[in-house]
Amino acid sequence: FDLSGLDSYQPVSGSVATVTNAGADEKPASQSFTISMNFVGDIMLAGNDTATSSIDAMANSQPSTYFFENVRDYFLNDDITIANCENVFSDNDNLAKTDKGEAAALEQYNNAVAEYNSAVALAQQSGTTVSMEKPEYTFRAFWFRSHAATAKLLPENGVDIVSIDNNHTYDFGTDGNMDTRAALDVAGVDWGKDGKIVYKEINGFKIAFVFGSMYSAGAEQAMLVDLEEANANSDYQVVYFHGGEEKGQAPQAHAYEDWKQASCHNLVDHGADLVIGSHPHVLQPMETYNGVNIVYSLGNFIFGGNNYPENRTLIYNQTLTITQDAATGGFTVANTDITLIPCYVYTGESNNYQPAVIENETDKQLVIDFMQGKRELPY
Repeated sequence: FDLSGLDSYQPVSGSVATVTNAGADEKPASQSFTISMNFVGDIMLAGNDTATSSIDAMANSQPSTYFFENVRDYFLNDDITIANCENVFSDNDNLAKTDKGEAAALEQYNNAVAEYNSAVALAQQSGTTVSMEKPEYTFRAFWFRSHAATAKLLPENGVDIVSIDNNHTYDFGTDGNMDTRAALDVAGVDWGKDGKIVYKEINGFKIAFVFGSMYSAGAEQAMLVDLEEANANSDYQVVYFHGGEEKGQAPQAHAYEDWKQASCHNLVDHGADLVIGSHPHVLQPMETYNGVNIVYSLGNFIFGGNNYPENRTLIYNQTLTITQDAATGGFTVANTDITLIPCYVYTGESNNYQPAVIENETDKQLVIDFMQGKRELPY
């Protein structure tokens, strides 16, 4: 793909070239227009467990533009902005957390503590030392929920479509998931998941957005069903998946797995025109396979999950130039331009939940070089 001009970005809005005064013997001229799409990774407008975290407090006390104020112009001046919604939206304080193995881990810990206490008591009686180490409770799991009204921050800042197909979709069970759908509906945000394709039509050109999760080899098969339907009902097909392994900030975290690459290639082989990924919480490089761009992970974008997430992310812009044949009405994608817009995840000493475009040319180029596979880390 053409990576020229990546150091600058001008928002592009769709426009139609109007044809007038065609002579009687002249063939009708074709029309052309552009469609600009911005993709970002995980948006988590919530803290762990309850809707009482610092990010929730900010959502309630700060202006509605607070989280997006450094980037919202990009989203308001494109045609479509797409993100992954990583939290539940609900005002129901009686929702039960989904068991993510906590009960089993707690039982195992209590059993280990009981065994340790018995060993200590026996050692005291016999005057010997205890050879066992004291057990530690190491289980960690996360449940993310925000108030229903927080969902309105998405469309107010230009986010048009979100995926709710991820590992936190059912943090608070089916009731929490249904509340999330309802909150997004009220806010006016299109949402997609496995089995629910989102379609957007601009000047008659129809784009399908297919969503799903894949955490192991072969998991793309469910998305292939939706992709087949999308191919039959649209002119251009985008797959946005949540998958791969969640990883830390070591260099190996930024390498996508072989099975994930094979799954993405399979999606392209079955008709995907663009494949975008999220979930690892870090950026991962992109590649072009059979003429189709694949971004394996866009990392975090707005992330309420912790105070120090890896501080690099990306707005991925893909702008299509569409030509419509005036005689047949058929569409052709005449050109595809991509622009990488490197961003910080936060701009404070710790996470202030405000991504911002990187202005420093050196830092910006490091991200671009990383996305092109030229270096191990994006910083």
